[in-house]
Amino acid sequence: MSPRPRRTWGQRLVLALSSFIALGLVTAAVALVSYDGQVGQINRISGQGVLTRTATPSEPMNFLVVGVDNAEGLDPNDPVLRGRFEASLLSDTIMVVRVDPTQNKAWLLSIPRDLWVTIAGTGTKGKINSALALGGPQMLIDTIQTELDVPINHYVQVNFAGFRNLVSVIGGVPVWFDREVRDTNTGLNVEVPGCVNLEGEQALAFVRSRYYEVFDGGEWISDPTGDSGRIARQQTFIRAALNRAVAQGARNPFEMQRLIEATEGEVVLDDALSLEALLDLGERFRDFNVESFEVVTLPVDNGYAGAAAVGYLRTAEAQPLLAVFRGQTLLGTPNALARVEVRNGTGQAGQASSVAETLRSEGFTVVGTADAPGYGGPTVIRYAPSALLEAVTVARYIGRDAVLERAPDGEITGETRVVLITGSDFTGLLPTPLAFEDFSVYVEQARAEYEAAKAAGVPDEGEGLTVDDVTAGSVTAPSITTTTITQDRFVPRPPEGVVCG
Repeated sequence: MSPRPRRTWGQRLVLALSSFIALGLVTAAVALVSYDGQVGQINRISGQGVLTRTATPSEPMNFLVVGVDNAEGLDPNDPVLRGRFEASLLSDTIMVVRVDPTQNKAWLLSIPRDLWVTIAGTGTKGKINSALALGGPQMLIDTIQTELDVPINHYVQVNFAGFRNLVSVIGGVPVWFDREVRDTNTGLNVEVPGCVNLEGEQALAFVRSRYYEVFDGGEWISDPTGDSGRIARQQTFIRAALNRAVAQGARNPFEMQRLIEATEGEVVLDDALSLEALLDLGERFRDFNVESFEVVTLPVDNGYAGAAAVGYLRTAEAQPLLAVFRGQTLLGTPNALARVEVRNGTGQAGQASSVAETLRSEGFTVVGTADAPGYGGPTVIRYAPSALLEAVTVARYIGRDAVLERAPDGEITGETRVVLITGSDFTGLLPTPLAFEDFSVYVEQARAEYEAAKAAGVPDEGEGLTVDDVTAGSVTAPSITTTTITQDRFVPRPPEGVVCG
């Protein structure tokens, strides 16, 4: 048997990428090294027919990063194994990392693992973290692409051992605690407040904590936010870990080699993650600023599905945020608030799909397409109660004579808010939308309905946005501070002026 060949820098680059992605740090990873070599033998999945392919390495890319509830590589007596089987494969952490080489920017989207969705290929509802166990990476990727309309270009999976090893290699991650904290389920135990260096086991216990408690006023108080609090703590840890890795010399190729080897056997990548693409990204992100790494969370409302505690997507609030990960630069427009179904009322083959695609490119959330056989009337925009303003956003692409009408009870259900039915007069969407002023009668009617509903205490379907907000185009993605948990005692952050580590 010939000796095992020495790993090339190409192989190391791929593994470095996976290591950092495991912490949500894909942008730093590709910026650190740029060496020649060939991609070696690492754990791979096939992305054929599953992943959305990009035409060139310079295009923006979405990496699905999954931390799995899997203990392969750990000692049988390891505390992480409490109540778990080695071969279990639930997605404990789900993130989408988007890198845009043209802007030298990166974003991270945390997806709550209890998000209630239709699991792709099953027709049944379930928590999104169950998709991986039911059908592997393909089912999870398909579910995210279908439910959130977010393309996934590459896949990275890391287990407990890989995460813990990487943290240990960089010497731990310093996190500020202003009081004692614990989680008896994961084994987290911080007895002395201050700047605490979380190493392998405690780092894993911290980022996995859902039963987080702080000692305050002489008693232990539980974090009431559950998975939301856990995500916020993960995001705090990610930033601290990235800064720690850079401070420890991760830009040095010898230090990088140590980071690579720490997770060598604990990661899975898709088979299209080529060396050439990574080298190109590395060159483009060489000067990436860690502080510009934007971290956000998919907004959900906590509730129940039967006896199960689940998260229901706050659809209208999520759309401007998801637009970033769809590659839509429309955060200053109201289009993303309108959840539209397109129906083909002319019988022209493919018309509904074509119109839907154009609406998506303009930032609308298209929830479905259908035929309207035997319709025969003019183009009409029907809207659900309280959705008149959303209908106006669609009418701006039809024309001043657009017909808007309240939908009959029961016609619009589920996530749909507006139905566009193409009619005999339909010639296509306008390339440039009209102004809201061209629909002032409808806007004033929407304003009156909004005020009446507010006075009557009816829940606001516009997620707190007023008519003036929408017509002024001030619909923006939630800021980092509003998409993470603001209860500081459950999300440790150093006080102003204090640098931890």
